[in-house]
Amino acid sequence: MTYRYGLKWNVRRGHPVEEIDEATARERFREGPQFSVSRITHGRTVPDYTLSMQPGGTHLRVLKYDEFGSTVEIFDFSEREGDDRLFMNGYAVYVYPDDATRPRTFSQAVAHKSWVFREDGTATCREVVKPQPDARISEYRDLDVSGHWRARPAFGDWDRFGEHPEPAGGTAGGPA
Repeated sequence: MTYRYGLKWNVRRGHPVEEIDEATARERFREGPQFSVSRITHGRTVPDYTLSMQPGGTHLRVLKYDEFGSTVEIFDFSEREGDDRLFMNGYAVYVYPDDATRPRTFSQAVAHKSWVFREDGTATCREVVKPQPDARISEYRDLDVSGHWRARPAFGDWDRFGEHPEPAGGTAGGPA
């Protein structure tokens, strides 16, 4: 596997935007600005995942792709005041038409669902199905979000987030 660094992954071109070397990525991890890392399995052009992060890993977004390069899942983690760990506060899933043969954009999704989780065990879920004109918004209480916490990554600790970004033990109604 290869790790490639840059600003973000350009699915259509098959490489990072403003690609940087590992030494520059290490510096950005310490000092900033934001950067991303994408893991590429040899022989593939679509990353297994891309992590986009703020310096020190204080905020981290995990993007997962389908075989064409369309983003199908997004996990958001952020540091909380008074705690050095990251909390998974967001999750989104996108569904595209079955006739896909190339990467699709978010606007081409036929449906998507996004969650906002809060430390107090409440969550909001927004579901959109095209061509329905209105989104369905649901509120949840008393969720067990204890599995949403993760230690911040050290530089190079990418697979822990990229391979298994979902909460430990799952969450009622959310990603398992």
